[in-house]
Amino acid sequence: MEKKAKSHKYKSVKATNKLAKKSYVTYQDFTSSLKLGTCTADSFAIVLFEKGQGTHAINDTVYQVKPKQIHMQFPEQKQKWKLQAGAKGRRLIIRKILAETFSNTLQFTFSPYNQHPVLDLDTATFEKIEAEFLAIRKELNTQTIFLELVNARCRLIALMISLWMEHQLGDIISYRPGSLAYKFHSLVEKHYKTQKSVAFYAKHLCITPNYLGTISKKQYKISALEFIQQRVLLEAKRLLHSSDRSIKEIAFDLGFRSMSYFSYFFKSKTNLTPKEYKELLNES
Repeated sequence: MEKKAKSHKYKSVKATNKLAKKSYVTYQDFTSSLKLGTCTADSFAIVLFEKGQGTHAINDTVYQVKPKQIHMQFPEQKQKWKLQAGAKGRRLIIRKILAETFSNTLQFTFSPYNQHPVLDLDTATFEKIEAEFLAIRKELNTQTIFLELVNARCRLIALMISLWMEHQLGDIISYRPGSLAYKFHSLVEKHYKTQKSVAFYAKHLCITPNYLGTISKKQYKISALEFIQQRVLLEAKRLLHSSDRSIKEIAFDLGFRSMSYFSYFFKSKTNLTPKEYKELLNES
């Protein structure tokens, strides 16, 4: 009887509840590898293991699956799961359009730049995160879904994971503070609104633009120019979602000479104008 009731719940979320279709979050319970596939280009997933043994291969790196673990699945990475019988866990699939409204720190935690996609949790942290997973499941199964509450709980989960990662890994997260990659990232954070050329950052690092491009490709898997532009784009999306400023004000705040140039840049990266993007967010 319990299995039938559980199946009916998921059918109602995916098929009959029209409000759920507008959500940027999908919840799954799992007991095998069948639901743990590769994420699409526009989403990432947080996998929480209550119990289980096995392996999780991300590209060419293999991680051991253990109870009370978090596994993060980034967009379009090659994923291969081999779970032994008896595994049990929960999975949240979050669209990038929601993740891009997170703070910069949380965005970094759930980006392919993060070199630590698997975390072992202590009991207290696991129980706190699991409670939020269950609250999201409950909300998505209600007749009237409060989507902003679901989104807020996702942000809280992201914050808890980021704080745990910082506690466990400290300064070793991603790359050394003294490295050129770190310095480049820091410079972009400081100047991206006013400086958008690779030459500017290369000059401040006392290296050539070509060498900076090599460093960016090696560390971030994208060119230096793409790295700068992604940072500008992320801030644009955050402001469009969370501020009351007009699109024109946002454009000038980000250092664009005109709103039309900002719109051209934004649409070239997202296939949406800033206005269309803002309207899309307002639907959630």
